[in-house]
Amino acid sequence: MRLPQLDARLRRIADCVPDCELAADIGCDHGKLTAWLLWHGTCQRMIASDLSEVSRAKARALFNRLGLRDRVTISAADGLHALTEPMDAVIISGMGGGTMADMLAQEVDLQGATLILSPQTELPRLREAVAKRHYRICHEYVVKADGRFYLVWQAMPGEMRLSGRERALGVSLSATDTASPTDYLRWQLKVASSWQGEEAEQYRQWIKEMIADEKGDDSGSL
Repeated sequence: MRLPQLDARLRRIADCVPDCELAADIGCDHGKLTAWLLWHGTCQRMIASDLSEVSRAKARALFNRLGLRDRVTISAADGLHALTEPMDAVIISGMGGGTMADMLAQEVDLQGATLILSPQTELPRLREAVAKRHYRICHEYVVKADGRFYLVWQAMPGEMRLSGRERALGVSLSATDTASPTDYLRWQLKVASSWQGEEAEQYRQWIKEMIADEKGDDSGSL
């Protein structure tokens, strides 16, 4: 039985998941990531949650085809409400940062679970939501997949105070085999090149400072 392949973004997310008894994939879509984690034994059991009935049906068919159905619970619950028992890890990816921030604001006890997050938009708002949840971002991995840059975050329980620059552009940016922090920052600078106003100018200045910092780190390691 052939296991669906993961692109670079999903593979990085999978690599951030610790070996564990139980994890949840919130917004599981087609179920590829859940199937991969179960098949390889990273997670012994999983909750696969999605509001879309079509997505749940596709995921269910995949799990049945791979013989994984007895190790996964498929849920239609909203966000963290899918977590019906203590989790070792919670994955939320493939959606807007605002939606993900709203999920983190739900009154559901995470009980110390590792968070793996990959937002599409509104990254500053989500960073604030992580901090309010009393989590700290340990890594923000830079990934390039299908010609687009993504960030994959790994967060653990702890306190985190964000500077304006960190809130806007990231905490502990880390390279992968597909992209470096400098690649990502140069792309961000290009995206922001036409933005107007004082906030846009500050944003571009922060990017330039971070690129200079990255170059300094690189030279110091030679």
